[in-house]
Amino acid sequence: MKNTIVFILFSLFMLCDSYSQDLVDDISTGGIIGDEAQIFTEQVRIISHSKKIFILTNTNQQLNKGDFITLIVNDKDAACRAIVAKNHDSLVGIKILKIYSLANWSKIRKGKDVKILKGDDTILFTKKNEDKSEEQEDKIKSEEDLYAEELAINNELNGDFESDKRLIKPDNIVSAAYGQIRFTSSINDNKEYAGHLISGGWAYQFQDNFWLEGLISYASIKDYPTVTNQTVVNPLTARIKYTLKAPFYSYLMPYVGFQVNNVDSPAATEQDQKNEIQQKLAGTEVAIGVTILKRLVPGWFAKADIGTDMINIGAAVEF
Repeated sequence: MKNTIVFILFSLFMLCDSYSQDLVDDISTGGIIGDEAQIFTEQVRIISHSKKIFILTNTNQQLNKGDFITLIVNDKDAACRAIVAKNHDSLVGIKILKIYSLANWSKIRKGKDVKILKGDDTILFTKKNEDKSEEQEDKIKSEEDLYAEELAINNELNGDFESDKRLIKPDNIVSAAYGQIRFTSSINDNKEYAGHLISGGWAYQFQDNFWLEGLISYASIKDYPTVTNQTVVNPLTARIKYTLKAPFYSYLMPYVGFQVNNVDSPAATEQDQKNEIQQKLAGTEVAIGVTILKRLVPGWFAKADIGTDMINIGAAVEF
């Protein structure tokens, strides 16, 4: 009985050892991550203004959401590391995570074909010569801060990239603000009236530092033109603005445009009331002024408009 148990245990040990050896052999003979079979060519279609988001073709259908990839120029030189953020039809959106070389990075531009290495990219760096020339050492020293966020945003690069002179990088700013409409009524014993003016706006940066902005506003004036009645004013404003840098993380945006004031006043039945409303509240006027933006935290601003169309304060967010 004892000999039988020993024999069974010895057989199991030999079987496990043989199986483990086969498993090690299988792993050792498997494919190498990052081999040339995983390098393929795609084209850069779009580069965002921040130079952090690229749109690439996916003609090889090898890129999927979540893939880590390396962009290669000159068939062998690593430029940057990225992750695939979105896959749609034959295009993918990638986000740049790391820049390996400014010189190689500057060669990537819209419409250019680039090599893509999917997965592990250590194979690209295993054959580097440890004895670098003085020129290479100087270059490495100049690239120590490549991973700083400010460099990626401001795009302080030389090469074929188009110059990005934007003071505010994103394309869009949405805002909300509060102001007042004030006027004196000549038909009601020169009484002064005021209405709370609530505004919402959307500005789009169609060219570096040039913005097209639209605003919708609402104001309700109580007890006008008669007691217990109200007059509603809906100003619609369109502006063209330009960004100027100011101290203390602020921006000045001079603007010019026009404003159309739509008025609803059912209680205005007398002709003198209608004439005053048309003169003081309704109609179209030129809008000239300046918007002041003060950065509070990344992405958020305190906002003020000072102009012929309105004076208000509020908040804005960029995206």
